[in-house]
Amino acid sequence: MNANKIIPFIVVIAIVIFSACSSTSNPNPHPVQPPIVVPNVSVPTVQVQVNEPPANTGSSSESSGACNNPYLPVILNATWNYKLTGAVKDTFTHTILSVESNSFVGQDVFDTGVTRQVKWNCENGNLIALNPPSGASANVSTENNVSADFETKDSSGVTLPATINTGDTWSQSLTLEGTQTINGTAYPASNQHTSDCKAIGLESVTVEAGTFDTLHVECHTTMKLSLMLGDTPTENTLNVTETNWYAQGVGLVKSHTVGFGFDNTVELVSYNIP
Repeated sequence: MNANKIIPFIVVIAIVIFSACSSTSNPNPHPVQPPIVVPNVSVPTVQVQVNEPPANTGSSSESSGACNNPYLPVILNATWNYKLTGAVKDTFTHTILSVESNSFVGQDVFDTGVTRQVKWNCENGNLIALNPPSGASANVSTENNVSADFETKDSSGVTLPATINTGDTWSQSLTLEGTQTINGTAYPASNQHTSDCKAIGLESVTVEAGTFDTLHVECHTTMKLSLMLGDTPTENTLNVTETNWYAQGVGLVKSHTVGFGFDNTVELVSYNIP
């Protein structure tokens, strides 16, 4: 197995925020390789007043309690359909599978055969992917005898702050450990993920789903990836920049990821928030 071919698949997972994001038979143009789950996460350095909601909130439904976040409606059975363009082309559906008082589970299903689930924790509106206190895990599976199962061993920060104003910054670190199973054989794997984000400002963005007033967020992420293939560890360090646009009451509208020659865009096609 050529370990270098692992990298494009990793980034495909990384660019999906739900589940993240969370970042996909394989949306990668290269042969199928073991995916590593890389959530797109980040924690506010300060708590500040929430901006007034933009005019088009997209839904009158609202989540409540610990999971109430203006930029990601945590509502059972809410769905978002996205398309990927650029280095990787695919479509996928993100769904809120279950909601508890202080947690929820999101799932991404790609047309090319990958399913990814991630559990999130909620704290006063801060949404946190892969909650380590409960030993939350994330998994990816494909139709080509490849799967990954990771558990968060250490974490600080949140995926999406409860309150964000222009100029706010936040960051997060995650350590994930687990296995990648390839054709029935499990290989130890790990990922150390750090992300530093900044709210750039409010912008109008047009995608297939419509035109939205959005919050522009830019994140710089470093991923240190390790996979044990037999007795030989394969290690890589990836640096990517992800730009996200969120609409209040709607969620992620657009995302653009670049790094080490990789350039991909995710855009909202349609959504249904009960």
